[in-house]
This record gives sequence, structure tokens and C-alpha cells, in this order.
Amino acid sequence: MDQEQLKMDLECITQVRDLPEGETLRSVLARLDACAQTPGLQDRLLHFLTKRSYAKALVWLDNPDSPHHP
Repeated sequence: MDQEQLKMDLECITQVRDLPEGETLRSVLARLDACAQTPGLQDRLLHFLTKRSYAKALVWLDNPDSPHHP
């Protein structure tokens, strides 16, 4: 999954943006779960995705050097 799609999915899950027409929470969650299985994923992002800490993952994407508490 590219970073732009990941960010959009995280924004949908955290209610920063509305779900696009035709999308469901189930499909977005499935993509996020699949992303967590990506080989070579950065450790911190992997942690956030596997723990379903989506708000923290979104903050991390915007600023990887930020503290993990949104």
C-alpha cells in the first residue's frame, strides 16, 4: 500500500475524513490489516498498525520524529 492510501485510510478510521462513497469500514480495516503484513514496514508503524493504534499511526506518518501520543 502506498503512503497516500495508508494516510487516507487512517484518516477515515479516525474520522478525520468521511469514507469515500462505496467504501466500508470493513474494507478500510482490511487494507490496514494487510498493510501491517507488508515486509520491511518501519517498526514503529508496524507496532501502531498491529495494535490498531490508528490515531498514533496517523500522527507518526505526518511526523515520524513526533512523540507517539497524539
